[in-house]
Amino acid sequence: MISAEQSHFNNRAEDYETDIGADYPQTLKWQLIKKYTDENDMVVDVGGANGRHAVDLAQAGRRVTCIDLSLGMLNKMRRRKSFLALEDHLKPKPIVAKAQSLPLASNSVDLAYCYATLLLIPDQEKAVAELARIVRPGGHVIVDIARPWNLGWIYWRHHYKKLGFPGIFPLNIKTTQKLFSDLSCVAVETIATGVLTQLLYIPFLEKKTSLRHWIHNVHETPDLDGKITAKFPKLANREYIVLRKDNRL
Repeated sequence: MISAEQSHFNNRAEDYETDIGADYPQTLKWQLIKKYTDENDMVVDVGGANGRHAVDLAQAGRRVTCIDLSLGMLNKMRRRKSFLALEDHLKPKPIVAKAQSLPLASNSVDLAYCYATLLLIPDQEKAVAELARIVRPGGHVIVDIARPWNLGWIYWRHHYKKLGFPGIFPLNIKTTQKLFSDLSCVAVETIATGVLTQLLYIPFLEKKTSLRHWIHNVHETPDLDGKITAKFPKLANREYIVLRKDNRL
């Protein structure tokens, strides 16, 4: 039986954006992937949708597996011109699977990352544990974790519940620190975003003002939102966290 989440993303597959984007939160995701991988590394994109990052990463010489709950999204990736232009051995391998149960061997990849997905999973601790399991000792996991002390989640919780999703599931810092420790992973880089972004959910403010351009100037890295959030990380919308798996395992 197809879940509400699968149905929603299957229906969105044809018009789902493929461009990575130019604002800071989007470029940050790409920068972190590139920073912690080398050419020919084995990389897994969990929640990869239509290959928004996976195809570009394959073009950069990484060996990518793209995992998503939505068959429609993965089929869309297979039809993309940029995917078809790749040599067969470089085309991202599509796999339909849940993040909480990845059909990959333990200690088998150099990097696993998961963007804009964990916050939709009630038992996201299992998903993070799976990401850590498949990464080799000394390899890296990149995740974005939703934080609870941000007004943006009032909007998004309502939005996703209307679509039939269970909701939104932010985690506090203490919970994630314990989780990472239990998984024998250490955070080597943490970047918080979203303190100012929550203002965009005030009715009419984004449409009536140039606020988005002001806080997300595409020519700034980090942008104003990133700079302010760095000073008040507990109020972040989310944190991008790079974990290194203990290489003694």
